[in-house]
Amino acid sequence: MKQALTKAVIERLESEGHLSSLQVAELGAKKSSSGQNNLKSLLAMGIVPERAFASALSALQQVELLQKQQYPSTLVAGTESLREFFIEHEALPVNLHGDCMHVAMSDPSDQFILNVLRAKLGYEILPLVAVRSELLAALNDLYPSATPASASLHHAANESDVPQDLHSDSALVRDLHRLLQRAITMGASDIHFEPVEQALRVRFRVTGTLREIDSFPAQVAPQVIARLKLMAKLDVTERRQAQNGRFKFPADGRMIDLRVSTLPLHDGESIVLRLLESALSRSSLSELGFRQSVTNRIEQVIKLRQGLVLITGPTGSGKSTTLYSLLNQLNDTDQKLISIEDPVELQIEGINQIQIDEDHGIGFAQALKSVLRQDPDIIMVGEIRDAATARLAAQAALTGHLVLSTLHTPSAAAAVTRLQNLGLQDYLIAATLKAVVAQRLVRCLCTDCSGQNQQCSNCDGTGYSGRTIICEFLPLIDATETSLDESQLAKRLADGISLAQDADRIVDAGLSDYAEIYRVLG
Repeated sequence: MKQALTKAVIERLESEGHLSSLQVAELGAKKSSSGQNNLKSLLAMGIVPERAFASALSALQQVELLQKQQYPSTLVAGTESLREFFIEHEALPVNLHGDCMHVAMSDPSDQFILNVLRAKLGYEILPLVAVRSELLAALNDLYPSATPASASLHHAANESDVPQDLHSDSALVRDLHRLLQRAITMGASDIHFEPVEQALRVRFRVTGTLREIDSFPAQVAPQVIARLKLMAKLDVTERRQAQNGRFKFPADGRMIDLRVSTLPLHDGESIVLRLLESALSRSSLSELGFRQSVTNRIEQVIKLRQGLVLITGPTGSGKSTTLYSLLNQLNDTDQKLISIEDPVELQIEGINQIQIDEDHGIGFAQALKSVLRQDPDIIMVGEIRDAATARLAAQAALTGHLVLSTLHTPSAAAAVTRLQNLGLQDYLIAATLKAVVAQRLVRCLCTDCSGQNQQCSNCDGTGYSGRTIICEFLPLIDATETSLDESQLAKRLADGISLAQDADRIVDAGLSDYAEIYRVLG
């Protein structure tokens, strides 16, 4: 019965275009090797979109699909004693009407769960199909102990060693997976694990701001750190040196790439996971939030296929995402694209990507020197940090290459001053610099509550949901320029629109407010 339902779900997803014939064949091969292919393992493989999966189950089982706004804000009376069961089996009571209780489940065909609940609660149990990530988020909200500070983690602290298998069924691994699912559901860009007094604090960075989510008891902190290192294939025994790694995590039919950074501290180790969304890098400039006039100007510049184009702004302003978007636009089979990055955040097919390794003498300048011998058409330099890199980038732009890079400057005009400080002469800057874009990311007002509802589930009570870009554009400089003054260049911004003036556009459109603009621009 279970295998027949799984087969029907796969066939439906294939017919709707959510699974390719190759993926269906792979699922069949995994079934043959494992002897089973139930619905939960199908979800865990990470190749099936969760909502499409839930919709297929809903249609085939003729069971209602629970919407996000229908999840309860408080526990259903009489279910408190089964907290651990609900967490373990990913089920959540939604409401009680007379003798019938509706329960949200990612697999409503699981008769074991239904029978246990009928016996324990004495009600008729009516299942509802839930999107798994939404169900996990609701469990975390209603049962804080479902997060890593749970009793199951206290049990994990007594285990003799860290499990070696990423897919282990240990309580620690299950709870870490739930934490990752929650971060993805909330749209977090980073997860911070930080030692504080008697605990390991967990914070998510969501739309640019950090939120404290939970904390691990001090006694399980070493095992949490060790588990994350194992997932990233790092040295578990090394606690005195910083390490960097990465791993992939399946969620909603796609693989999320997570970059891992460890840092030894006085009282333990800090670990930061950066969640890299490859789909965002494939977005067009307009989809990222650039106003159309700037989008048109940037696209005109990169069509020249030569010269230096700079993206500027502080850390966390979305510069790398913009660069990846430009690279994807330029990624043609008749062009050779090479990127020099520290680190390589997203792997893009068709682009030769180089990872900087300062420990072994491979910096931006050294890598760029070697790249120029590879006959590239387009070069992306992750960041111009020093005089040698600036000089080589300008020389490459002067000799017929399109060079894309970033600088940490507060404005577009300040990028010219920075290049001057790095030793480039004015004539060389004027001859090579085709455009400078300064950008910032600002949070958008929540469309559900407009910042008026502290209980809003869409924005977690912050009043903001999602982000967009404000920018200013400094067009190409006349090659005959002999004196480049920052104050004079600031008057030449495209359309006369500065970052602050572009922010007015966002506010006037009702996308954000001045409190957020002040936070970003100061």
